[in-house]
Amino acid sequence: MSKQIAEGTALGARYKIHARTGTVDSTATRSETEVTGNVSGGGGVGGYSSPVSGRVQSKTTRYQNIFLTDDDGVEHNIELVNFLVPCKEGHKLTMLLLTAGSSDSGSYFRAYNHNTREHCNHPKGVISEMFPWKIGMIAMAAVALFVLISAFTSDTAGFGEALFVSAILLVIVGLVIAAVGWTFAYIRSISVRATRGLNDSPR
Repeated sequence: MSKQIAEGTALGARYKIHARTGTVDSTATRSETEVTGNVSGGGGVGGYSSPVSGRVQSKTTRYQNIFLTDDDGVEHNIELVNFLVPCKEGHKLTMLLLTAGSSDSGSYFRAYNHNTREHCNHPKGVISEMFPWKIGMIAMAAVALFVLISAFTSDTAGFGEALFVSAILLVIVGLVIAAVGWTFAYIRSISVRATRGLNDSPR
């Protein structure tokens, strides 16, 4: 089981921090790479080849599954994304989980290996939980409604052109909302990670 070790408020967001301690039964890691982009050219006629152009990007996501048996004998499967905790069978781990608002689910953001006495941190887990998702969705819905009404009532251009301009505006506003939201979440995360006692080594 896990126990709550701290709670507080960060810029209006309520949060709780839970600790789960147990012995590692096994651990497994894997990586998945996603390749996107396009390449053109390279063909030719009569001995002439056109130049190859384009852009290819790859994104690798790393996963780790830790099977942990806590002090009550309950087994847990802890799934981590882009957060690798160095451990092996028999090691004692304490994992810290952050939940925001009234949610029962959250993100693991810190681990302590009692055998190696090593701390591992995952700040992105805190930032993700502290993002104002509800406010962002409400703001995007309001903007979407506004641009659709504007497109339908526009007298200065055809409907298609007005809808196209509205779509571009919606994308721009969405990017602005996302940038502001992630900045807000980062500032909140600083307060969460500074919670008293989190930097102490668990017993």
